[in-house]
Amino acid sequence: MKFLITNDDGYDAPGLAALYQALQPFGEVTVVAPATCHSSKGHAVDTKQPIRVTRKLVEPFGRIHVVHSSPADCIRVGLKHVLQDAPDFVVAGINPGANLGVDLYYSGTAAAAREAALLGVPAFAVSRYLMGDRPIDWPKLRQQVSRLMGTMLAREFHPPGGHFWNVNFPAIPGDVYPDRVTIVPHGTEPHAVRFSVLETGDDSELLGYTAAYRERGKSGSCDVSHLFDEHITATLVGPQTSVLGDFRPHSQVSLVSLPLPN
Repeated sequence: MKFLITNDDGYDAPGLAALYQALQPFGEVTVVAPATCHSSKGHAVDTKQPIRVTRKLVEPFGRIHVVHSSPADCIRVGLKHVLQDAPDFVVAGINPGANLGVDLYYSGTAAAAREAALLGVPAFAVSRYLMGDRPIDWPKLRQQVSRLMGTMLAREFHPPGGHFWNVNFPAIPGDVYPDRVTIVPHGTEPHAVRFSVLETGDDSELLGYTAAYRERGKSGSCDVSHLFDEHITATLVGPQTSVLGDFRPHSQVSLVSLPLPN
């Protein structure tokens, strides 16, 4: 099995190294990642300016391609320039910070997976929710991502054309994660957007964003609610809708809980 991976935090972020190590047991992993952080920059691509690509020797990957552009451009470059043949999967992450609900419209992690889906390659975006008193134990999270992929790389979970899986891990004390992944719809409730004035001048103001992530809106059944209830969530995201769509591993239910291997 062959993988192309990227992220939106830059090639030297610990989440990318953890993702690489999580996928190595399943096959060959190629890294094409951004030179700098593009968090919350959405699905931007550059079609007006040349894109510089640097070949770089980086541990633990070996030689990788570093793209001086966005995560979506990394996928374009990886699929259309670096690789001779399409990989079996594209995986973006592991992002330190959840990507839930309306986050998917401006998440660089989700944009990379979406770009792969648009170009016909099955994809995953993988993130982990952040809480200040629960730092990420990257080796433990790497093991959990590998465990989840052991389930979701199976053919029965291959996303339909143009779709990708958006996966989020909760922030749990001791990183003792659930032994199941819950397939849930995508939430559409907005964030509780709020600003404070930090400085004022004659013709301008300096604003600081003050809304708390956990104060965002949520319904009882969406990915936001389930992630905040400390479930591992997976949402099937498509070009027109971000719900379960036609994917029904158990057609009688809309929410599916799948056991993960030990």
